[in-house]
Amino acid sequence: MEPQIVGGRYELIREIGAGGMGQVYEGFDHHLKRRIAVKFTLPSLEKDPGWIKRFLREAELMARVSHPGMPAIHDAGIATGPPERPYLVMEFVDGITFDALLDRHGPLSIGAVATLGAQAAAVLAATHRHRIYHRDLKPSNLMLCADGTVKVLDFGLAVALDTEMSRYTTTGQTLGTPAFMAPEQVEGKAVVPQTDLYALGLVMHELLTGDRVMTGSSPYVIWQNQVHLPPPDIRRSLPEISVEMASLIMSMLAKSPDQRPDDAATVHAVLMRYAGGLGPLPEVDDLQGPARMYAVAVASTHGDAVVVVPPRLLLEPVEIVNDASHAKDFTRGDLQRAMQRVRDLADESRYDPAIHQLKTVVEIATPLFGSRDADVIEARVKLADLRFESGDYSGAADLYRTLVDDLTAERGPYDDQVMYCQRRMAACDVHIGDVGAALDRLQHLHSQMAVRYGEQDRRVIDLAGQIKHIEAT
Repeated sequence: MEPQIVGGRYELIREIGAGGMGQVYEGFDHHLKRRIAVKFTLPSLEKDPGWIKRFLREAELMARVSHPGMPAIHDAGIATGPPERPYLVMEFVDGITFDALLDRHGPLSIGAVATLGAQAAAVLAATHRHRIYHRDLKPSNLMLCADGTVKVLDFGLAVALDTEMSRYTTTGQTLGTPAFMAPEQVEGKAVVPQTDLYALGLVMHELLTGDRVMTGSSPYVIWQNQVHLPPPDIRRSLPEISVEMASLIMSMLAKSPDQRPDDAATVHAVLMRYAGGLGPLPEVDDLQGPARMYAVAVASTHGDAVVVVPPRLLLEPVEIVNDASHAKDFTRGDLQRAMQRVRDLADESRYDPAIHQLKTVVEIATPLFGSRDADVIEARVKLADLRFESGDYSGAADLYRTLVDDLTAERGPYDDQVMYCQRRMAACDVHIGDVGAALDRLQHLHSQMAVRYGEQDRRVIDLAGQIKHIEAT
């Protein structure tokens, strides 16, 4: 039998997994002579005419996230049909999934679960920075490798938010695994970072107790339980667990996202205080592996074996900060609440206090989360927009220019936010009186977009209309 080759180089060896989104095969890359994993999406999903475009867009987004706790993305393409099927080529991960680990050993120790959970939280912190949410985190999508590292697998249901805050998803269906779906998923509401924290809380609860938290006779019953049934207090099954770690897990299982921890970094910070190592697990048999050596070396650069950020588990409303004195306590949740307050001020046309407060927030958030973090970028764009709306076109142009430089370096010139900032810069030029600079910028952008998207694309047509309008003034 002839081997099945995809993309002219990837040989499919055997199916190693299947789920709600597709099939995963072990493969071999004949060009680079290495084991790989190849994932195909389900044929039913490809009936959606926009699916392949969304799939490739999501592959592009996932490839931007580089983290040792995620399989590296090597390639993406479309296998010739019939039918044509999009595929993703990834690093092959060898290890044992958390559900298999639980089947083999039963409930795990508190220290082991804290170690596993902290690693998973670190991965979520990385993806959430790009507004990529897993949405199907469960024991079978978490793998322990022989060197003690945890890999988070199968971001196939990931949701990435674009500049218009629309969701990239597969269909209008509710997708996910009922036993690990957050209430907001069940009800079809917006997916947020706390959606993944809910699932991670369910996973850790199960690893500690050996029992699934939400069960039922049918998916519908499980969904109803996720929305309405309080989770069992973990201290009843595990009285020896610390109050802090128990409180963390139970807060992750709150029905409302607003009552869960602010972010994955908060979860990681608490779990690191109770991480006890994985030595007793026989599956971890490469304790001197390169990954472990590297992690120890990285930790030592801060002068301590472990660096922990103080957590904030009491999720109380936080006022916008007016100075940088509380920067060390500032969380991603604070940033998001500050943004909402700024929007409220802008809606009331109170631009001066909105600009002042958002400028302070950006100054605090940038060194904490990074200048190219998705939430920080949103705040920076909003600050530029507020300056524009208030009539400070020169100040707005400076902010848009810096954003274009940063985003182009990170995402390339065709990113939606890059193009948005380019157009706003041109609008600033028009208001300042430099019409020639505005036309040069927009005509260059138009030529780029026409090549990328085609002359009939709505965005290209809109931009051509803007150019004509400026030429006519």
